[in-house]
Amino acid sequence: MKSVPPDSTTRRYCLAIWFLLGCTTLLLGCEYIRPTMNAPLARWDAAYGYRATNFPPSHTGSSDSLFIVASFSGGGARASALAYGVLRELARTSIRWEGVDKRLLDELNIINALSGGSFTAAYYGLYGDRIFQDFEHRFLRKNWESELRARIFRSPSNWLRMWSPYFGRAHIFSELLDEALFDGHTFGDLVARHRRPMVFIHASDMLSLSRFEFNQFQFDLLCSDLSRLPISVATASSAALPVILSPISMTNYAGQCEYQPSMLLLEHNHTSLGKQRAHELRSYLDPKKRPYIHLLDGGLSDNIGMREVLENTAFVGDLESTFRSLGAKRIKKLVYLVVNAETSQDPSQYTLNKIPGFLRVSQALVDIPINRYSADTLELLEEAIQQWRMQLRQRTNVAHGVFTPDADIYYINASLTELTEPEEVARLMNIPTNLALTDEEVERLLHAGSRLLRQDPEFQRLVRDLQEDGSPGGPQ
Repeated sequence: MKSVPPDSTTRRYCLAIWFLLGCTTLLLGCEYIRPTMNAPLARWDAAYGYRATNFPPSHTGSSDSLFIVASFSGGGARASALAYGVLRELARTSIRWEGVDKRLLDELNIINALSGGSFTAAYYGLYGDRIFQDFEHRFLRKNWESELRARIFRSPSNWLRMWSPYFGRAHIFSELLDEALFDGHTFGDLVARHRRPMVFIHASDMLSLSRFEFNQFQFDLLCSDLSRLPISVATASSAALPVILSPISMTNYAGQCEYQPSMLLLEHNHTSLGKQRAHELRSYLDPKKRPYIHLLDGGLSDNIGMREVLENTAFVGDLESTFRSLGAKRIKKLVYLVVNAETSQDPSQYTLNKIPGFLRVSQALVDIPINRYSADTLELLEEAIQQWRMQLRQRTNVAHGVFTPDADIYYINASLTELTEPEEVARLMNIPTNLALTDEEVERLLHAGSRLLRQDPEFQRLVRDLQEDGSPGGPQ
């Protein structure tokens, strides 16, 4: 008996059934594409992991007596290039300190970094001087935007993964960074290097837009082990600008590792800035209210990278207590170095009498608050440094303090707006804050980093004072 071919209606019905089954299978499969970015901490140990007390001073490297705290701002690849230019100039600056000939770069103790600046900081923290051999071709002169687009649009497997509500563009960016820049290294590898600088990468907590720092103190609150986290996850989180990249989420394991909060975290007698920071940190201790921490670009909470200095000092209590908590001893010269690839609005974009488009409005909604907040941060930092200098002069008991009797503070501002040539400033400001630079733009930014450092009056004062201290017959 001959089989009867199905009519067109039956065929369409079967195709619809298979289509629905395929979609259901796809959605069920996507449900299980749910990456857990951070691992739980088996048992809390106040001496464990990536924290400043595990990075002691050294005779040939960074000492405590000359203590440099730098910040690398956000601003895409232009921020990465500017920070690299400053690092290169620090490496070219020879000094003699405590009887040892070295480079000023060798005394770099801490880098606070976010967004574009985090790539340079993390690479230097991981590889040291190797950065001067391969960072330009591995990062600065590479079109990361085209690489990311290719991964998203030319990979069917990524099409499927991105159907998942738990997986986004920032995860793909993290994978790209892991393979092409950070070689699979984790924060545990940074601990194993056992040498400064400490690199504190900042992201922004989506709930409160407060700073989220990638150090073990922050992860203690989550009962999470930072040592097992890939460096690429931290840098991708720090660069997760809304609309362009998706947030990255951390799991909150609080209450599972026997963590004991410090009295500083529990007490309420801080200044207003300290109270706010304590409140933000305490919020992580309740995993029922905060089972997941969603992270965005670090520039949304502090695009300069120096808010950490102000808030942590207010949280700990004062300058002396802050550096004691870091394990520092007998600081003679404390240097704050701001590397700021800030942008400014281009008036030519608003001369036409027509409604700005979606992209222009989105950019303004991000850039304008960031720039205004950054200006406030720099002003507060200058005021705080003036107060700290006065406090150092007015001390009465200095015999056992963190700072020496003749301690001084230097504030070096390597911001693009500090350049004096208007045409050059305009050219630099027109470099977009994306992840793709031309060779000419890279060269301009590297040159700007060197010039900003050399022409800064406080940098010149520091080098002059170091020469006097290190000269024959000078103070040692």
